[in-house]
Amino acid sequence: MDERHSKQNIIRFPSSREERRRILRENEDRRVRIVSLLRSACGWLLAACTLLFLLFNFRLFTPSAIRSAAEYAIAGLRQHEGDITTITYENGSFADGVLFESGLAYADSDSLYLAKPGSITTMRCPLGYSAPVVEAAGNYVLAYDRGGTQALLANSVAATAELTLSSPIITGSIGQNGHFVLVTDEQGYRTAAAVYDTRGKEVFKYQSSEYYIVSAALSPDCSTIAVLGFRQQGISLDSHVLFYSVSTGELESDVTLTDALGMELCYAANGAAAVLCDNGLYLAGRKDGSAEKLLSYSSSDLLTFTVQDDALALALRSYTSSARSDLYVLRANGGLEQPLPLAEEPSAVALSSTGVAALSASGVSVYDAAHTPLWRNSEAVGARRILLIGDGTLYALYTKNTRLFTAHSERSEELPDAE
Repeated sequence: MDERHSKQNIIRFPSSREERRRILRENEDRRVRIVSLLRSACGWLLAACTLLFLLFNFRLFTPSAIRSAAEYAIAGLRQHEGDITTITYENGSFADGVLFESGLAYADSDSLYLAKPGSITTMRCPLGYSAPVVEAAGNYVLAYDRGGTQALLANSVAATAELTLSSPIITGSIGQNGHFVLVTDEQGYRTAAAVYDTRGKEVFKYQSSEYYIVSAALSPDCSTIAVLGFRQQGISLDSHVLFYSVSTGELESDVTLTDALGMELCYAANGAAAVLCDNGLYLAGRKDGSAEKLLSYSSSDLLTFTVQDDALALALRSYTSSARSDLYVLRANGGLEQPLPLAEEPSAVALSSTGVAALSASGVSVYDAAHTPLWRNSEAVGARRILLIGDGTLYALYTKNTRLFTAHSERSEELPDAE
């Protein structure tokens, strides 16, 4: 009797999902109906969010991204003690490289690589360029083919934009938000400077048959572009810095550098552009259109220079008895700093927010932002390029690998107060 009574109290739900949902929606208890409705709404919301995530981050699931993640894991397992001071190039060579996040972005003619110390390759993007150049800022890295027509923008995971232009690329640069500039050699004796967003969409373009454009850079907020070009006026050669609004395309200022051949431009954070010319270093003001010559020199005395974000460093041959060369630094938050005398002529210089480094035939020397000598390493010779990060670590880029040097590296020694 008890057994039959217990069976009668068993409530059997239908096997059909739709029928179960109908019972819950039509339940007499209001709380059950509300919970059922919320459950259904949360399910649809989760499906919609998943779809949107896949649409906006589909590159995370491409074969190249998945392959890069697998390579990262395998390289990490293969890492052994003592190799964290070296980045070995995948193909045993490189064309150009820059600091990116906590590692190095470098390119050869085949691919763009993102690598960490210990030879851990975190990403690879195929290129097929003849003369690749790499630039980086913020969370993005730009690679373009100088003299070719292709360019690629990537973040730390995958490529976000790939371009094939109709005109050969002269040079390029990248802004802090990932927008980038490509200067091209157009048909009919024209040059052009175009700005692209992180998806590769053109948002601004300036074409000129009056000036030959040699360089262009975006302001720190990427709202303005500074275009450096030159033209011949009779027997004189004048350079111009043209400031344009990216959003409206309006010319904001035209700064003339008389009897100067502009070579490189660096957009400073104070709304001005530092211009490296054959006869001196200039500061072109966007707001007032002024041109100030900060430093005069002969083109034959310019040994080497580097541009890092909104700062510039250049080494000049010195004719004083106390030094062979002078290293000058121009930062956005200050004027031209007093020269740093060097006992040798540097083959390369590097710049960071906290210091500067110079590579010569006898090794590399590192100084802080106040030009106080820090350390020197005689083993870091023969590098094609040097890069310096904020904590004082120096990346020396050689033909087949990159080596990392610090004040605690073997053969590093403290520098005296004056070289």
